Amino acid sequence: MATKALVAALAIAVGIDAHAAAASTPATIDTLAVTLRERAELLAAGEFTPAVAMAVVRPGQPDLLLAEGVPYRGAQDQVDEHTVFRLASVSKGFAATLCALLADAGYMALDQSIADLVPGLELADPGASSELTLERLLSHQTGLPHHTFDVKIEAYAPLSDLIPALKTVRPTCGVGECYTYQNVIFNVAADAAFNAAGAFFDQELRRRLLLPLGMDETSVGREELVGASNWARPHVKGKRGWTAVEPKSTYYQLPAAAGVNASIHDVAIWMRAQLGERPEVLPPEVLGKVQEPRVETPYEIGSSKWRRQRLQSASYALGWRIFDYAGETLVFHGGAVQGYRAMVGLLPEHGIGVALLWNSNSGVPGGLMPVVLDELLGLEGPDWLETDKLRQQTRWRQTAQTGRRAAPGSGGAP
Repeated sequence: MATKALVAALAIAVGIDAHAAAASTPATIDTLAVTLRERAELLAAGEFTPAVAMAVVRPGQPDLLLAEGVPYRGAQDQVDEHTVFRLASVSKGFAATLCALLADAGYMALDQSIADLVPGLELADPGASSELTLERLLSHQTGLPHHTFDVKIEAYAPLSDLIPALKTVRPTCGVGECYTYQNVIFNVAADAAFNAAGAFFDQELRRRLLLPLGMDETSVGREELVGASNWARPHVKGKRGWTAVEPKSTYYQLPAAAGVNASIHDVAIWMRAQLGERPEVLPPEVLGKVQEPRVETPYEIGSSKWRRQRLQSASYALGWRIFDYAGETLVFHGGAVQGYRAMVGLLPEHGIGVALLWNSNSGVPGGLMPVVLDELLGLEGPDWLETDKLRQQTRWRQTAQTGRRAAPGSGGAP
């Protein structure tokens, strides 16, 4: 009976029929689901994040969808595969793909200048706006300093004031001569799409991508997030642990750069589309352009332990990072805003996709990404999540909490 119960539980995790699974042998069950479920439960039970959701897609297999924890600290309901999270900068892949689709449809061209697509945009160098093509914009080759005006966006400065002020910013290099990550000017891609197609970014995104792909749990904007019936609140760490806060409106001013929300169910659909499984919506030539490396980003290799050990090279395409992960091409992007983190990684040559969404600022859950990639690629190496350490920390916290509850005078048992 215990074996059948376990099989049925795992069947739900991997999306197969529970009755059929219960009649099968344990050897037929996806062992990856067992590992990931245990680690997801560990993350949500500890002090690492209130909730975490994960998706793994593989060719010819059902989506492996996991969700553990609560939408906000103290909630009775649990998150599930349909709970909506913020994607933050993972939104850039949506924007770039939409622009590539519009270019494929003849509305504009990737090598067209921003001066032509968005008349009136001015940069410090008088000729820079003409040299800045849509392709260079989407691959962060604007020449502006890294994260230009991000601090002002976070201070609630209106975007309408920041775009005209770009002409006062001294460039780091010439347009197309270096890579400098951006949010504010990246959002000009939304203006380019509007001027080309005559519809706002969220409307065109829904018409050309979300509706055809059946991504009904994906939206753009703060109002859409908080208006959802099932969404995860952002959390920040305080003296008493994770505290739910209201989603900030700051980066929602930049829908193309950081304005998309989605459930892990929909992210799985998105990954399959980016892996070429939906050519009627995303033709191979469009995917090829979006995922083609444009500029090297070598400093990305050293930003974390797993990157230092696994990555051989790093580049930026259009809204996506391109890594050499132990000899395999990894199409990747991460995102972080207050109280939310997201990671999406694709192995196009294998038809594999891995995604993580969680509702805290903790970086710990991100260790699941290389854990899964290594497992799927058959690579031996360290446990990037340091699971044994997390188990010890969780046990210590649970013991401490039990002791506090049972302390004399606290209302607990003597």
